[in-house]
Amino acid sequence: MTHGGTLRRSGPLRTNMLAGCLMVVAASLGPALSEPARAENPDRAVRSQPIVPDDIMGLTDVGDLEISPDGRQILYVTQPTIANSRPSRSEIWVAPADRSTPARRLTGGDAVLERSPQWSPDGSSIAFLSNRFDSGAPPAVEPSRQLWLVPAKGGGEAQSLTAIGRDIAGFRWSPDGRSIAFLAPPPLSAQAKAERAAKRDWVEIDAPQDLAQLWILDLASRSLRQVAVAQRNISEVSWAPDGKRLAVRAAATSGLNDLFYHSELLVLDAATGQVQKKLFDNVFSTGSWSPDGKRLAFTAPEEGLIGIRAFVADIDTGAVKQLGATIDGTIREVQWSTDNRTLLARTVVHTRDTLFRVDVATGRFSPLIAFDGRIGDFSVADDGSIALAGSQPDRAADIWVYASGKLRLVSDINPQMRRWKIGRTEELSWKSSLDGRPIYGVLVTPPGHVPGTPAKTVVLAHGGPHDSWATSWQGSWIDWAQVLASHGYVVLLPNPRGSAGQGTGFARGVVGGWGTRDYRDITDGLDLLVERKIADPARLGIGGWSYGGFMTSWAVTHDTRFKAAVVGAALTDQYSAALATDTPDFITSYFGMPPSGIAQMDASSPMRAVDRVTTPVLVLHGQEDRRVPLAQGQGFYRGLRLLGKEARMIAYPREPHRIFEYEHQLDIQRRVLAWYDEHL
Repeated sequence: MTHGGTLRRSGPLRTNMLAGCLMVVAASLGPALSEPARAENPDRAVRSQPIVPDDIMGLTDVGDLEISPDGRQILYVTQPTIANSRPSRSEIWVAPADRSTPARRLTGGDAVLERSPQWSPDGSSIAFLSNRFDSGAPPAVEPSRQLWLVPAKGGGEAQSLTAIGRDIAGFRWSPDGRSIAFLAPPPLSAQAKAERAAKRDWVEIDAPQDLAQLWILDLASRSLRQVAVAQRNISEVSWAPDGKRLAVRAAATSGLNDLFYHSELLVLDAATGQVQKKLFDNVFSTGSWSPDGKRLAFTAPEEGLIGIRAFVADIDTGAVKQLGATIDGTIREVQWSTDNRTLLARTVVHTRDTLFRVDVATGRFSPLIAFDGRIGDFSVADDGSIALAGSQPDRAADIWVYASGKLRLVSDINPQMRRWKIGRTEELSWKSSLDGRPIYGVLVTPPGHVPGTPAKTVVLAHGGPHDSWATSWQGSWIDWAQVLASHGYVVLLPNPRGSAGQGTGFARGVVGGWGTRDYRDITDGLDLLVERKIADPARLGIGGWSYGGFMTSWAVTHDTRFKAAVVGAALTDQYSAALATDTPDFITSYFGMPPSGIAQMDASSPMRAVDRVTTPVLVLHGQEDRRVPLAQGQGFYRGLRLLGKEARMIAYPREPHRIFEYEHQLDIQRRVLAWYDEHL
């Protein structure tokens, strides 16, 4: 699952992307404004080295970027290894948008996490979050993620703004630059600290605890006041342009299920904290204020929780209007433009990200810019120039800027990639044998692949299911395509029904039956590769993580064509998973509530068919996984072993659903490559 939840600058934002995927969309949504912007791309050196897991672990990720109000400088955060939700360290950098001088490191150091840099509204200061040691904090206060401030020009020492003893989750400057609103639980009382020290730390499941509250820091006086929302956990905040109101995302608990599926959108009085209005029952973010402060644009789950909807709400009346209900894509984020009439919508279209301009009055979507890859963070300056962080097929992570109708590369985060043998990445489409609808995916072929020469092939299924593969860089601890391609494998990355990128109806195509229609879509794509003599039918493998792990376990229990399989963090028994996961609404939204949904859950549970497996299976799982509990992988493995089938399982201590320790990420990639090499 992937849902929004990051704090973003209030006010108008824009995103931009490279060309590539507008042909189909433009036909249905209206003419493009112009030819999509293409980025300047320096000549790439000849690649001579195959990619190994150690190379992947040496990649630097980039994100958390923000362009200065005047559009001249870009803040961004780098961290070692990509796709890591818990990096060991991170650094803040600042680069000129015109590339006139090299980027310089603003903050960072060994074992220090620096994140969320934000320019003050006048561009004179930069606030950020850091867990660095604060020499001025009281001795009893342990290092935690606090607010710091540094001058934007001339460097200088950063100064601590807070010392509340609890991690700050996010913050936002007020429009006048005099205050900062931030989110954090209240400081622990002496009694609470004593209870924890004595190990009296039992937890009542689903009970509200450690609720993040909204705090406002006055920068002149350094006074701090709490804006309490009774019995609510605040996960996101944004200021209205007039500084008198705040939009917050609030839920009854701090649990992920409530965060994803039960978060309200509230408007508060910034002075009193009083709730002025509840605009919506369940949202993915606080959204974006219109420049005149009269409306909010935001995204929310579809009815039934499968899919994403975009809305504009009138603050005074509470009336909401849905946008883009019929577009051929999945809206990820909407932000106001600068004119009160249009929105910008970052949208997944098939296998690429596209930015649309949306006329709020008519609901018309016009493609603005497409990016040949996937966009992460983006930010817009007061002059309309835009910075974005994105990955492309041959670039793991970089910073781009859009100005005067052109998209230019600003950074070169991973120059070592120019020496690598990188597989060719392209969008692929085929027709479903079930109903003839188009199915999209990504094909990665080995360097030097000769058309018409069948090669060993691995199908990698993505997580979600409401996620998608992109024509972007495919190399991390969880994305194995480029490592495999570099070692001679063809890799198919399919986006079957249930995926993002083709609208809500497509996303709901697996309701009531995982592994049926979606698996047929996948095998239709694989059959096409065999027919075109791209894939060798005698040397086929399959693998994936999370929902991709489920799809792999389904494949080997219902199909004998695969000679090797890697099952990562897989849901293999839907009924027991629905009762044990930390996001029960996720599974029940597809199958219904017990007991009526049990029959459908059982029919979609690979655990019920382990006796049919003939494929050697490698099972990988984090021991502390709450999303997909360890018993899901262990049960599948035990079932195979009890029946005398070839299987191996590796469990990773301390790891949740997404693996984050360096050695474990490295081990996963090495084992995956070795497993396919051994059996294919």
